[in-house]
Amino acid sequence: MSENMTKKEAAEKFTRNMLPQVSRTFNLAIKFLPQKLGKPVGLAYLLCRIADTFEDSAVLSPGERQDMLGKYAGLLGGYGNCDKALLDEIRGSFKNKQANFESGTSSFPDHIPSVNLVENLDQVLIAVNSMPDSFRDHIFPRVQEMATGMAKYTTLASGDQANVKFLNDESDWDNYCYYVAGTVGHMLTDIFSDYAGFSEDTRAKLHPLGRSFGLGLQKVNVLKDAVIDTSRGVCFLPKTFIERNHIAFGKKSLLDLRGDITGLVFDVVNICHRHFQDSLEYISMIPKKHYGLRMFLIVPIMLAAATLRLISEYPHKLVDKGDLKLARSEVWSLVRKAFFLRFSDRLLTYSFARIYPANN
Repeated sequence: MSENMTKKEAAEKFTRNMLPQVSRTFNLAIKFLPQKLGKPVGLAYLLCRIADTFEDSAVLSPGERQDMLGKYAGLLGGYGNCDKALLDEIRGSFKNKQANFESGTSSFPDHIPSVNLVENLDQVLIAVNSMPDSFRDHIFPRVQEMATGMAKYTTLASGDQANVKFLNDESDWDNYCYYVAGTVGHMLTDIFSDYAGFSEDTRAKLHPLGRSFGLGLQKVNVLKDAVIDTSRGVCFLPKTFIERNHIAFGKKSLLDLRGDITGLVFDVVNICHRHFQDSLEYISMIPKKHYGLRMFLIVPIMLAAATLRLISEYPHKLVDKGDLKLARSEVWSLVRKAFFLRFSDRLLTYSFARIYPANN
């Protein structure tokens, strides 16, 4: 650290540099936010990404993931002001795993930038704690709720098929997706409401829509990542969907999947359509003068719609490839389209309908 750079400045520089490393898509959307909101929303994302890193880890055991998520939630419960020993324990959670990887004794498949983020949690907390209380009051409790909820799902308890564990049913799916993304919808709603000066009545109407918005985006991610997740023995789709579509796994991989894959995809398409109708209503309640907020919200919903369309057109490629992604050219095309849609709810609804896959 430069002698002329304070700890706060060094922490802010670190977090700015980390954001595009852990999520290019989110870093793209966050650039549309007003300057006053870019920093707190970016830092909130990094705190959420740390929880995701524990939940998604392929090198930590289910018990280790549950333990670290619980400790992380405890840390955030004190607004990041805890004893140094706990902070150091969380930061060092991947240390031995990394050492084994570097010595060649084991593989280390976890996303390296995300692990780097965990190891520098102290820097993230310095940056977050430098913000006004109004932001921290919205961020810390929601990320704590996220981590506490994720810890409940580190070991799925539902029926076992070829060593793959599932969520139980659609209600269980909603609960899981709430912890992962619905909490974010609530957090952003409060941050945006404060910024825009919304009335308590408007804030109250936005909260359930924001929750649904988050659930819709997460359910698309669950479907998109199903092969990757199943390769490590978990499936964050409801068991009822698996059984209804006569899906059979083999050898702990969706590469050996059998059954009505198209039917499974359209189960998700039809459910997410309801969530995205809520998302469109959420956006319509944001006054057009706040076009930066609207752009931040429009970009992910358009990308999610296009991703579901791609999966619905090529459902078996999801199994073959493991992860279907939009071409970079299409991503930029949708971003440009969002730019022209930010002032018109009618055009946004029309364009969304043209992108979203038709019901089965």
